[in-house]
Amino acid sequence: MDDVVDDDPIGVAGRAPVRAALRALQATGDETIRYAGAIEKTRFADALAGESSISREIIDFALFGDRRCTLFTGANRNGLLLDTIGNLVFGADDDTLAHAAAAPQSTVPISYSSEYEPREFWFFPDRRAALETVAPTDSDFLASHEQLLGRVPAEVGGPAAADGSVTITLPGLVGDSGMGSPHYILTLTGASRERLLFSRTTYTSALRSREVLRTVRQPTIAASPFCMTTFFGFDNRLLLPPFFPVERNSDGVFGVTVQRVIEGSCVAFLPSVLLHAPPEHRAFAGDEAWTEPKRVRIADVLLASILVHEARLLTAGPAERLLHLGRYLRQLASLNALEFEAFVRSAQELRNLTFTALLEARLSEHGGSPSFWADDARKAIEFLRRTTLMTDYIVPRDVGNARDVDGARSLTRELVAKFGSLLEVWPTLVESARRLRAKGCRVSEPV
Repeated sequence: MDDVVDDDPIGVAGRAPVRAALRALQATGDETIRYAGAIEKTRFADALAGESSISREIIDFALFGDRRCTLFTGANRNGLLLDTIGNLVFGADDDTLAHAAAAPQSTVPISYSSEYEPREFWFFPDRRAALETVAPTDSDFLASHEQLLGRVPAEVGGPAAADGSVTITLPGLVGDSGMGSPHYILTLTGASRERLLFSRTTYTSALRSREVLRTVRQPTIAASPFCMTTFFGFDNRLLLPPFFPVERNSDGVFGVTVQRVIEGSCVAFLPSVLLHAPPEHRAFAGDEAWTEPKRVRIADVLLASILVHEARLLTAGPAERLLHLGRYLRQLASLNALEFEAFVRSAQELRNLTFTALLEARLSEHGGSPSFWADDARKAIEFLRRTTLMTDYIVPRDVGNARDVDGARSLTRELVAKFGSLLEVWPTLVESARRLRAKGCRVSEPV
């Protein structure tokens, strides 16, 4: 078993101390530690271009992102995908601490859910209070992932007629939620809702504090597109799609794409818990549950566009579906600016309408009570309805210079086209990376 550290795909300034720390760590154990930074990825990109005959521009987009952007998490994930072909893999962000814990009152039997996300929420004013809720455990954390990854649901007590397999495993999270905003919590039901709305004080705290426990109480399998890669397991023996290389929520795009291209893909939510502990203090502004910025993110453009496209070709496998979806995105990006934005706006309005309908259903279910929650839910509905009148709403705020709207418009279409091209050639890149691995060439190198 290898331990792989996938570092910043752009810079090299921190390379030496990271490698030195990894060599010191390796000296304390028997496992091989491998490292992939900018230099290693450049070498691999050269080899991959030669092996695949795919354009270096597309390969660089996959592994390094686009330098006009500011966040390259998806590019790092792509390096990990190509480095670990043929394996079951567990990945974690660099602000994760190895404090494994068990969910409260966790049980062993596996359950099945039709929910988008079956995990429960607990809310806390600070990290200390959150950590006091979970019991540390010294059990083999990876074993629960190995037991379910790649398994057919029927093999682990699921419906006999269920097709597909567990493609992704997601443990629970304690600490910083990693959420972009708290608007999702307005829709909670059951015990999560009761904890959120126990009092106005606890509710107000939850709108500001990002400290949560978010987990299931027993292993739960769902045919869901939900994906959050703070820490996650994945079956890299399958032809998984690439991550969108740049900006936030590349994991959300990945989850939806997996569902579109892998027939019967399931997610297993696990009652084991890890600590997400960014070094800096993070908090919500307090009003983000009912107000969203007046412009979407680039991930929203992709999610909206993919969700309205049906790539489930009855006779096609993952490679053909990736080709089909990639071609669709390229064709979409080839539209002129007005046509492109009109299409994306209508697709995003469908997402907004879905969320609006869910909020309205919750208001009806609970009779608009308690009033402090209902007032915020109505504010969120009104805000989403007003987005149809916002001229630049569909221009991503996280692309290029936020003040240069026309530049952001142009770069958005370019990034969508590049991702489409990447999806089309990804099966070829994966097979080429597999051949390179057989020759001893990987993205990462031993420290």
